[in-house]
Amino acid sequence: MTKTLKSGMTIFIGLVLGTVAGLSGAKNPSSSLPSSDLPSSYLAQSVEMGLLTTTQGSQINIRSGPGIEYRSLHYGLVGDRVEILDSQRENPSDIYSRRWHRVRFVESGAVGWVRGDFLIQTTDSVSNTCHQSLSQVKNNINNVRNAFLYGIKVENNSLSPVRGKPNELVLAVGGPGEDTILSSGELMQTISQQLIQNCGTISSVKIASNNSGWHHVFGLINGSVQIFDCIDAGPGNQLRWGQYFCGL
Repeated sequence: MTKTLKSGMTIFIGLVLGTVAGLSGAKNPSSSLPSSDLPSSYLAQSVEMGLLTTTQGSQINIRSGPGIEYRSLHYGLVGDRVEILDSQRENPSDIYSRRWHRVRFVESGAVGWVRGDFLIQTTDSVSNTCHQSLSQVKNNINNVRNAFLYGIKVENNSLSPVRGKPNELVLAVGGPGEDTILSSGELMQTISQQLIQNCGTISSVKIASNNSGWHHVFGLINGSVQIFDCIDAGPGNQLRWGQYFCGL
């Protein structure tokens, strides 16, 4: 089956599954799309960067559209660097549907769609230990009934006093079960401890609802991972390390 874009270009939809370790870049060069064939709106903007993430040795399907019903054009591996060209929900009318990103592989130029929980939005490098820890955390979140990991992002936190750890790792959770995660201090603290321990540049972890402003932050205070205090945003209120704006 084929689908024709407005530009007249035809893309073929296919599926590849398997397990390969120690390779990098999209593994189907014939599926690559030269930058000259991308919409001009993409080329005029600064492109956000990301890294693919999963368990070591596993392949990540790169699909022809934003959903598992689309067949796979090629695949990527842990640590493959990509440019994020577009992002959208699998079902725009369903607030609990998963997020997908249209990406272009830096190494090969291949283009396709990847689900949000297989991508870290970051310009930084990420260690294998951190990738593995993120995979374990994703499994823990996905095992909560009606909940799933919606997206992963690394952001700079200028308030961090922890030497060599200037970043905050943001985990967006989705699904009707997201409230269960955000109500469990024990689960969130366990997740945060694991990620701060195994991700070298991370000093705090934000766990947030994808559908509301509800979130919590955990970070390193006096050498241990503790929950931050939620304070109201307002005139004259400035954050200190160990605080975050409630944002509901």
